[in-house]
Amino acid sequence: MTIAFTTTPNAGALLRMVRRVETGGQTGWLNPFVFVRAVRAFFDGPIVLAGGISDGHALRAAEALGCDLAYMGTKFIATRESMADARYKQMLVDATADDILLTTAFTGLQTNMLRPSIAAAGLDPDNLPARGAIDIGKDIDIGARESRPKRWRDIWSGGHSASGVTGVLAVDDLVAQTIAEYVAASARVRLG
Repeated sequence: MTIAFTTTPNAGALLRMVRRVETGGQTGWLNPFVFVRAVRAFFDGPIVLAGGISDGHALRAAEALGCDLAYMGTKFIATRESMADARYKQMLVDATADDILLTTAFTGLQTNMLRPSIAAAGLDPDNLPARGAIDIGKDIDIGARESRPKRWRDIWSGGHSASGVTGVLAVDDLVAQTIAEYVAASARVRLG
């Protein structure tokens, strides 16, 4: 768990950012159930949970864990209003949890990427080189950079919540669906 403390200019408030597992396709090592309880042991301020949040049921579960807020990311990529490539949106709709590959090959950091996008870029998802130190000469050389598949243009990230993307919806419809799921989950899981 990484903890960063920063004093904000307004009223000297303390901002605490604690990074845990998967957020935005980025990943780590700590399960959210363990993470939230560990943070609550020393911090009674607001906690926002991200990563793996794919519907209203997950939002309610985050609340039950002790989070004040949670946010969804991957599911909003596959909305009509999103400027993401239509192939990316469809790939998220078609994805299962097994289509998510944890790799350092594209960013140097452990990142969850969509296996089908790696294959579509002409690479073997099961035989990717680990990205080591950044080679400035190659990374800033436009010719070399443009001749290889590019992350986020050709190779797309996606968290495990991609398995919850079931269609390309309008944002209004996704929000309404999420609210209905949250209300249903709230009827089953009573807090307080």
